[in-house]
Formats: sequence, C-alpha cells, structure tokens
Amino acid sequence: MGILSRLSKAQRRQIFGSFVLNWMPRLSILLATVSFLWLLALPHQGYSKRTYVSESALLPGNANLLYQWTDSMAAEAYRETVERISTLSSLERAQALEREFAEIGLKAATQSYTLNTSTASKSGVNTYAVFYAPRSDGTEALVLSASWTSRDKITNTNAVAMLLSLGKMFKRTSHLSKDIVFVVSDGDTEGLQAWLKAYHGNEQNTYERSEEALRVRSGAIQAALNLDFAGTGDYNALGIFFEGVNGQLPNLDMINSVADIAASVAPVELTLHDELVPMTENVTKNYINSLKRMLYMMKYQAVGTPTGNHGLYLKYKIDAITLYGIDKPGWHSQRFNLFRIGCLIESSIRSLNNLLEHLHQSFFFYLLSGVRRYTSIGLYMPPVIILGVSFICQALSLWGVSSDLPLELEAMARNKNAVVGLPYARRARSVKVPAAVVGLSFVAGLASFKLLTTQFGFPGETPLLKLVASVGVCSMLVLSAVSSAQVRHRILKMQAADKTKKDVKTPNNQDSELAPAPDWITLKTFVLALSALVVTTLSALNFSLAVSIGVVIVWPYLYFKPSRLMPLNVIQTVILAGISPPGLVLFASWWYTMDVSLVLGWVLEGYEILGTWLLPTICCIYWPINLAATVMVLLPVS
Repeated sequence: MGILSRLSKAQRRQIFGSFVLNWMPRLSILLATVSFLWLLALPHQGYSKRTYVSESALLPGNANLLYQWTDSMAAEAYRETVERISTLSSLERAQALEREFAEIGLKAATQSYTLNTSTASKSGVNTYAVFYAPRSDGTEALVLSASWTSRDKITNTNAVAMLLSLGKMFKRTSHLSKDIVFVVSDGDTEGLQAWLKAYHGNEQNTYERSEEALRVRSGAIQAALNLDFAGTGDYNALGIFFEGVNGQLPNLDMINSVADIAASVAPVELTLHDELVPMTENVTKNYINSLKRMLYMMKYQAVGTPTGNHGLYLKYKIDAITLYGIDKPGWHSQRFNLFRIGCLIESSIRSLNNLLEHLHQSFFFYLLSGVRRYTSIGLYMPPVIILGVSFICQALSLWGVSSDLPLELEAMARNKNAVVGLPYARRARSVKVPAAVVGLSFVAGLASFKLLTTQFGFPGETPLLKLVASVGVCSMLVLSAVSSAQVRHRILKMQAADKTKKDVKTPNNQDSELAPAPDWITLKTFVLALSALVVTTLSALNFSLAVSIGVVIVWPYLYFKPSRLMPLNVIQTVILAGISPPGLVLFASWWYTMDVSLVLGWVLEGYEILGTWLLPTICCIYWPINLAATVMVLLPVS
C-alpha cells in the first residue's frame, strides 16, 4: 500500500489496466487448471478420510441376532411361492402376496395406482403390510421395501422372499420399539412413488395420476432399506446404492452402519454401486479405481434420477439406501446366501431401531471414493467456486477491452507524463444487441422446454419430433440474430466512414466519440458472467451437475471468439453444437447404444414422474447460454 500511495493516479490506473487486460485472461486459465487438478486430486487418500459412525445410539452389530437357519429355509420356501405368483397379473400377484403377509400375522393391504405421462400410461398394484412392534406407541416406523422388478430387469425373487421371511421372524420378537412396514411395489419407481404419496397424505386424483388411499398405516418413517436381490441364487458381494432424486444423499451414518455390520456380524464383501474393483498394492491403480467410483457417483447425481427406489424416500427427508446383490461368477470373494443377507438386514434394523431421533450427526453432503473413504463438502466445493471465478476473470478482462482502457494505456505508453483521460467514456458499449440475444435465447430455451413437456395430441407426436421442433426454433433464433448483427455491422461501418470524413475536415476535434466495441465482446462477457452464476449457484444444489456443466463449457467459452477465418468459425460452431443439448442426447444415445427416443423418454419420465431438475436446467439455463455462445462466434469480428 505504501508503494501504491506514492504513485500518481495515472500510474496506478496504468498498473490496474495492465492487470485487467493482460494478466486476468492468464489468471482465468490458471484458475480453471487449478480447479481441474483439485477435482482430480479428490479421490486421493491424502484428501479423503476414513468413514466412521457419528451417531453413538446406532451401535451397529452389537445386538444379538434372532435370524436363524430355519428363517433362511423359510425364505427359500417363500422363494418358490414368489416364483409361482410372479407370472400372474398385477392385481392377482398383489392379492396373493397380501394373503402371504396375512398368514404370517401382519396387517396387509393392496393399493392400486395409475399414472399418465407424455410418453406412456402406467398402472399397477402395490402390496404392503405392517408389523406393530410390542413396545411401539405407533408414532415411528422403519420401512423394508422391494420392487417386483430388479434393476437387472428380472424378477426380484430373493428380495420379496426375504421380506416375507423377515416379517415372520419379527412376529416372534418383543424388543423392537418402532413398527416395521413392508412394501412390495409394482412397476419401476412409480409404484413406490404412489405409495409414499398416499402414506404422507399427498394423493393426487387427476387425469395424470391417481393413487388409492392406504387402509393400513403406521407412524412417521425414520429410515428405510430397499432390497434388490434378483434371481434365486447366491451372491458374491453386496452393492450399496444411495443417490436420490436431484442428487440428494442419505445421512452418511446409514452407509457407515451397514459397512460396520458387513465387516463383523454378517461378513460380506461390500462395494459402491455394482462395480467390483480389486484392491491392489499399486498406488496408481488404487487411485484410478477410487476416481472411477467417485465419477460413477457424480454421474448418478448429475442426471438427478435415483439409482433405486431408496431415492424416493429422500424426497420426504427419510434416510434410505438400496442393498443390491451382485452375482459375478469367478470373483475371488466367498459367495453368501439368504441366511447372511437376513442377518445383515436384521442387524441393520436393530441399529436403526435404537435411534431416538432422525439421523443428523454425520454428513449429508459428501463424495465417496470407496465404502470406507469420503470427502467432505469443505474439500470438494472450493474447486467449483474457483471454476466460477475463472469465468468472472475472463469476463472482467473483456469488459475492460470494450472500454476506453486500452486506448488510455496506449497513450500512457507513448507519453509517460500523460494524465488520466476524461471521467466519462468516449467509447460507447453496445449493450442492447447482446442483451437482446441473451434474452431471446432464454425465451427460445423456455419454448423448447414447453414443447418437450406439453402433450398437444397431434397424430404421430413423439419426443424425438418435439426435439426436432425445438432445434428448429433455436436455429431460427441463431440465424436471425446473426443476420441482424451483419446488417447492423454494415450500417455502423458506413457511419464510421462518414464520421472519418468529418474528422478529416475538423482535425482538432479531440473529444469525438470513438467507434463502439464489437458486439461479440459484450456478448461473450454476458455468456461468461452467466456461466459463472450458473456453476456457482448450482453447486450448492447439485454439486455433480454443476461440475459436469462447468467441465463441458469452460474451455470452449474461455477460448472461442469470432475469427476472420471462416473454417475456424465453422469448427467452433460445430463444437458448440456438439455440447448443446441435442448434441449431448446424440452422444448419450451412441454411448449407451440406445435409441434417441428412449433417451428422451427417460429424461421426460424423470421430470414428469419424479420431478428431476435435469430437463428444466438443460432447456431453460444451459441451452440458452449455449445459443448465445453460438451467436457470439458467428458475429462480425469488428
């Protein structure tokens, strides 16, 4: 501060201007690079910590288990029953399962539902039963749920059989203080969604959806375990799925307690999701494996669709996870059967039964690079903020370029005794055209969103046809904006030529207004500022989605600008089209070998059934900024 105070005002302005124009773009690139390296360092063991159970009341694995071999044999008998009734219709299957729960001694009932979306019409019948604990006052409950269809797209036989076996076992216990609710849902996620809506009194009997009211219920649900054990065989490992709708996560103690139980009472190999990765002594391989697991988690979070039915509980602030049986022949770990699964589930229920309140001691925001390694929010949020700052630095530099600052620095460089210029600018910034382009881009994005989510009733109406119509609307916007800018450029060029002639006649006119800055500079400033706003704000809501957007757009948005070389402009436009929503849909279709209509239908169903944010975020925020960037690279250079 002492050195700066001894400098003249012109010298201080020269230093500041030089920093804004010359060093801020370099600082922007440096910050983006630091952000990438920080994100890549997160899976390293030096940045992650070992998990631990924070809630002392859980006491995982300390209870004496009552699940015996006779219960495992009962589960095998129920497995044959489940296989027999799984071929029936939804109603007959639900009624048969209701009778099985009633024979055990539980209060059971069925619930029918219908759901109409823009892509399909779905209906089904759920079955549910309640075990009223002897020591319970009916105000709290735990849920054990399973869907008829596994994530492997086959019958979830072992899971349904396990629910019946556990219900029979709980009937002879007297130490539980929370009721146990058993739910076998129909369909994919829509069945459990209908049951949860009815359980919490949110029935919606409209043309789009209808849920039957529940005849049997218990108290407030404290936690839930969703079972996914497909087929009738044994398993090599147990996978944990925990991502919910829009990236929601359960309390980390849910995962930690199951991990402790799997390591002691019911020893099974535990992994995240369905990926079995061997641990080695090679540090590099371990880092790559940890990075893969973290990227899998971020992928599931970014799309916003839950990785299992457990994700629907998280919408109601109910901590839940899915236990998934992995059958991988030839894997080195010892295979386990229904007995060990039953012991693990009973011990988990006994731990959750000890809770006096909702889980709250451990983290709700975290990244997992392994079952036993986590990264807290304090370590993974800074790189996203740094990425947003890199956009802002570039935007501030461009804002300075569009002002009188470059001309002042040039004059000061020629004359060291030059004084600071006038307090008002002689170079006008053209804000109207860039602001109009940005505004119309958001209008086009909103129109595309309405096109995709509205059912017009036309013959042959499909999501793919709506996407083509949306692309047409956005293409018209780009062509109109570029054409208007070209016409305006020619008009300004003619005005500049006339002004030059006048200045020749009056050479002493030093206060004449300079030519305005090119429109693309101001438009790119708006694009970068909006990108920073989106990335930093979205990171607080869905970190993985914010990172995904930032990683895709950061280098094109920082480097791309109009060029007098037409091939370069074409290349930039093609790249921006590739990272636009239609381009990403085509890439996802190729990557997952799915039809484009199926990818669109999956995104639409996630929005209409589960309320995911992916579609509105992409259409109403990401696509408009991408359109503005496309217009920017096609604008005249000067």
